[in-house]
Amino acid sequence: MAAIPTVLPGSTGNDHRNERRIAVVERDPMLRQQILQSLQTRQFAVLECANATALYRNLLNAPCDIAVIASDLPDDNPRIVAQHLRQHSDIGIIVLDAEANACGDAYEEIADACLAKPVDLDRLTSVVAAMHSLQHHMRALPARAGNGAMPDWELAADGWTLRTPDGAAIDLSAPERSVLLRLVNAGAGGHPVSHDSLIGSLTSDVYDFDPHRLEMLIYRLRKKVALMSPLPLPLRAVRGMGYLCTVVRAPG
Repeated sequence: MAAIPTVLPGSTGNDHRNERRIAVVERDPMLRQQILQSLQTRQFAVLECANATALYRNLLNAPCDIAVIASDLPDDNPRIVAQHLRQHSDIGIIVLDAEANACGDAYEEIADACLAKPVDLDRLTSVVAAMHSLQHHMRALPARAGNGAMPDWELAADGWTLRTPDGAAIDLSAPERSVLLRLVNAGAGGHPVSHDSLIGSLTSDVYDFDPHRLEMLIYRLRKKVALMSPLPLPLRAVRGMGYLCTVVRAPG
């Protein structure tokens, strides 16, 4: 079944400026319609996709902010779909899991949220709205913080706390601490720190470690910082090389 792009009244199928576009990837046409109608009550435009192939095809022409992906797709594993999206975009990912009590560790590293089926439409719509609000906030941060040179950030309490220039104190998990310490120490000379080096701070076997876990860790760290401070985390991805972070002081 081909995907059916659905847009709000007054817009067109070629209008990609809509900043409230949600992709819904669900094989059941009745459930897709129910989700569509629920999201439209909050003024979201919905791109309906019956399978992963339709999602990939439509995203080439209609970028979305959030993808709602069912766990029982007919043509692909939802984990593979989520990992592909995470690797190539900053799209928000919500998984709808068909197995009872399956949400949790199974999707923690690849999805921003996981909801069990049968779907609570009100809860799903609330999660989408909250995620979109956070995305909008994060995308506006560089413009608000871009005047003048970025002051130093600091790793304090032996690296367990990240202090922002405006005084916020952000508690770090053990993996977040390990990655930031490696970034600060290995990147002190202004050189990007490789993905392998960062993965090496998390595990002794870099070849048995899913690199998408690193990307998810950094994605969630950015969101954690955005909730505590209007200043964006000074961490830059360098294509084909790794990450660069030069304005965070190591614990003294």
